[in-house]
Amino acid sequence: MTQGRSIRLFLVDGSPNGLLTAEIMNWTGHALTGPRSKLSELVQRSECARTGIYFLIGPDPDNALRPLVYIGESDDVATRLKQHNRLEGQGGKDFWEKVCLITSKDQNLTKAHVKYLESRLISLAKESGRCSLVNGTAHNYTMLPESDQADMAFFIEQVRTILPVLGFDFLRERQKLSTQ
Repeated sequence: MTQGRSIRLFLVDGSPNGLLTAEIMNWTGHALTGPRSKLSELVQRSECARTGIYFLIGPDPDNALRPLVYIGESDDVATRLKQHNRLEGQGGKDFWEKVCLITSKDQNLTKAHVKYLESRLISLAKESGRCSLVNGTAHNYTMLPESDQADMAFFIEQVRTILPVLGFDFLRERQKLSTQ
């Protein structure tokens, strides 16, 4: 039997369409999401100055059934998001309408951790087939000690739990049909 879980959601500005934070009990991760139109408010938050991973999400003009997604990492997510907010010709990304970033409440995610997470999450997104990835080629970053890789596997499980609650299901595993 699967154990129940509690996820704490907080509507930062009191609106379900504004900034939203999410946490799972006994997990050091912290999610922050919001529309691109609220980016100036989002990047002012302390979470954005931390090391983390982020997802840029927008509509796929070639397939209305799944989103376009860019998965990135940074030591300073706010700076990176501001870069992505530029026009495409100036090094930005035009497609995205929402952003979700995942950081650590205890600030124990290092650059090596987020590079590993980015690499694994890109692979998982490809495997799921639930989105079109904007990322170019994904690097295969495996330069973490075995114990850290185990910790990051747990971290990824939590990310895969929290994202659908926030409305992003592109990392969900495909259901396998029973042959019985």
